[in-house]
Amino acid sequence: MTSESSVNPPSSKLPWGTILKPNFGLGHQKLSEEEIEAVVARLNQVPESKEPTYVRPNKNMSQEEINEMLERLTKCKEIPDSDRRVVKSIYKDMGVVASYAWKGFN
Repeated sequence: MTSESSVNPPSSKLPWGTILKPNFGLGHQKLSEEEIEAVVARLNQVPESKEPTYVRPNKNMSQEEINEMLERLTKCKEIPDSDRRVVKSIYKDMGVVASYAWKGFN
């Protein structure tokens, strides 16, 4: 199937905004039998929906595994980024300009 353009510009160097008159007029376009069959064949096929696949290791955890995981995660007494005050920052010598508020993070 070859697709013909309705507008064939005489040159590729036309001024910006040039409106070209289409070959088929201003009513409707008439498709050939081949083009109609190609359009119907393309639109007649329903694409299969792609279901996302997730690989979830240890999907079903026992209560013992859950307790072990919680113990491991709660070992740390302080979360490193939980205290965002200037007093606790490694940049405390810089003063307030080193704070998250100054940088617009929070």
